[in-house]
Amino acid sequence: MRFSIPAGWRVLVLEDDGDRIGWFKQRMPSAMFAETAEQAIKLLGMYKFNAAFLDHDLHPTHLLSIKIFKGTGREVAKFMQDMDFKGPVVIHSKNPIGADLMCEFLPHAHIAPFGTFEIS
Repeated sequence: MRFSIPAGWRVLVLEDDGDRIGWFKQRMPSAMFAETAEQAIKLLGMYKFNAAFLDHDLHPTHLLSIKIFKGTGREVAKFMQDMDFKGPVVIHSKNPIGADLMCEFLPHAHIAPFGTFEIS
């Protein structure tokens, strides 16, 4: 799968893994990065983004229970729903349950686990 991001678009990437952040930076050097839900929500409140790439599990404890909401990508997805975000969203979480739950807030989002897509 390939996602095309036009030059000049403001893109938010929510990701906590350094290697993945490096991968995104190679493809979208001007993207803005958040490693926590709190950082992402702050950026969403400050800037108008054209597109977003979102992870679900942002802390090792998020892998322990899908019931955790605070601090996950799901919290960011809910915030984006509340602000009526209409731009393209790619949920790149490798957690299929978490990704599906994020899509409940952002039904227009694409689920594409990290490593299954390319960006141009």
